[in-house]
Amino acid sequence: MTLKHHIEYTGVRLLMHIAGLLSPSRGVWIGERMGDLAFDLVRKRRDLVKQHLGRVFGNEYEPDALHKLARNVYRQLGRLATEHARLLAAETTDIRDRITVIGYDHIAQARRQGKGVILVTGHFGYWELLGASVAALGYPMAVVAKDQHNPAVNALIIKGREKLGMKVISMAAATHAIMRTLRRNECVGLLMDQDAGPGGTFVDFLGLEASTYQGPALFALRSGAPIIPCFIIREGAERHRVVFESPIEAVPSGYETADIQRYTQAYTAVLERYVRMYPDHWFWVHRRWKTRPPAV
Repeated sequence: MTLKHHIEYTGVRLLMHIAGLLSPSRGVWIGERMGDLAFDLVRKRRDLVKQHLGRVFGNEYEPDALHKLARNVYRQLGRLATEHARLLAAETTDIRDRITVIGYDHIAQARRQGKGVILVTGHFGYWELLGASVAALGYPMAVVAKDQHNPAVNALIIKGREKLGMKVISMAAATHAIMRTLRRNECVGLLMDQDAGPGGTFVDFLGLEASTYQGPALFALRSGAPIIPCFIIREGAERHRVVFESPIEAVPSGYETADIQRYTQAYTAVLERYVRMYPDHWFWVHRRWKTRPPAV
């Protein structure tokens, strides 16, 4: 590891230790102040967030309200960071007392088909806790994740997810592992809201074409597993509402490219609905619309 990697790893462990000493309410306060600090200092990203919010909500919000919303995005990320650090530092990882679940039956009914379940969400709310919530409900749960550049931090993140009951599938070699998981009638969690580059499927998201990963639709079409969009909404200090939406059944028509585009648009539309309802919950810092559709 490089010196930079050691410093990053030490910083993460220090944050976990400090957060573990805090009460939930104090953790929320410190997280919000961390968000304020990042909002005030990292101006390039802040301007990107305001640009995105202005394009989507410019006709609904006054400039001062948009600025406040952008700050709340950062505060939400700060709360998430301190809460997750507190959770990983805790001796117990029983999270059932901090979640309320809506739509539980959708997973139960989907698993009765015996083909596994594809849980689709985005970088929305406390998304790490969402995967842990599925495991806490008693369902075998695997999440697909990118490897971090820092190997020590990557190992720490994987260990934390496994501690919360999740298996981790590396995105670098995910295809066969996902299909094996679905064949065992288990749940697979996929984040599908980041720019997928020129190889993605372009669908409408918040009024603009966005390159979107094809994985959820492709796996559903080839395995027969239903897609269940799911989300987690903050309701207080270390209190969250987990919502499982109605399944999207992917039925092959014989035209796979068109099927992928149609089902990708279907679950993207559900994400859009939640982003519009809870705009401070989404990860606006990402350059979601970086890749543009090819010229016709």
